[in-house]
Amino acid sequence: METYYLQECLYEELIQHCQTCLPYEACGFIAGENNIISGIYPLVNEAKTVNRFFVRKEIVHQTLLDITNANKQVLAVYHSHPSTHPHPSQLDLYHHPDDHLGMVILSFQSTIPTIKWYKITNKTSTSCSLVILKEDHS
Repeated sequence: METYYLQECLYEELIQHCQTCLPYEACGFIAGENNIISGIYPLVNEAKTVNRFFVRKEIVHQTLLDITNANKQVLAVYHSHPSTHPHPSQLDLYHHPDDHLGMVILSFQSTIPTIKWYKITNKTSTSCSLVILKEDHS
């Protein structure tokens, strides 16, 4: 099983973005290198719906350029599920842009958000491990 590493502060940034978008889905990119996440790139869900997201192509291209200019690679596309479990729907799988990118889903179905990382191959999902790295305050 593939493992990805996310600093706690970036995890909190991801949760905050998704919470501010409730009751609608949030979306964006997760970037880094060698399975180590070093950036969250929130996008605005122009669809403003609870079960889909849409971002104009120009905005996606500009964000991808920003990630490249920061010497990072896109590791995953993330989105939230405001009221359902953190598993890819058939629509999520159908619209996933690239098998080289992971899919991260943050669910707000329960009081404590649940995050899951998936590898998508031929429109099927496989769970990956996501480790939240606690900050060392010593």
